[in-house]
Amino acid sequence: MNKIKIQLIEDWRNFWRFWSVRLGVIGSALTGWLVAFPDQALQVWALLPADLKAYLPEQYMPLVGVAIFVLSLVARAIKQTKLEPKGVEDDRT
Repeated sequence: MNKIKIQLIEDWRNFWRFWSVRLGVIGSALTGWLVAFPDQALQVWALLPADLKAYLPEQYMPLVGVAIFVLSLVARAIKQTKLEPKGVEDDRT
C-alpha cells in the first residue's frame, strides 16, 4: 500500500487570505442557508427591488452559491501578489 504524504504549502498560515478560500466559504454558507431556510430566502427575494431581480431570475437563485464556489476555483488560479513573501518566486497557479 502506497503511503501518501501530505505537504502544506509554504504560506499555509495565510490560507484564510486567499480569495479562493474566502469565496468558497461564502458560496458554501449561502448555499447552506438557502437549503436550510428556503422560506427566509424567498422572503429576502420578495424584498429585493424589481430592477435587481431582473438581473437574476428567481429560478436561478439557488445557483448563486454554486456560482460563487466556481468563482473560488477560478480565483485559485489567479496570482495574488499581495500574499507572496518578499523576494520569493512562486510557480504555483
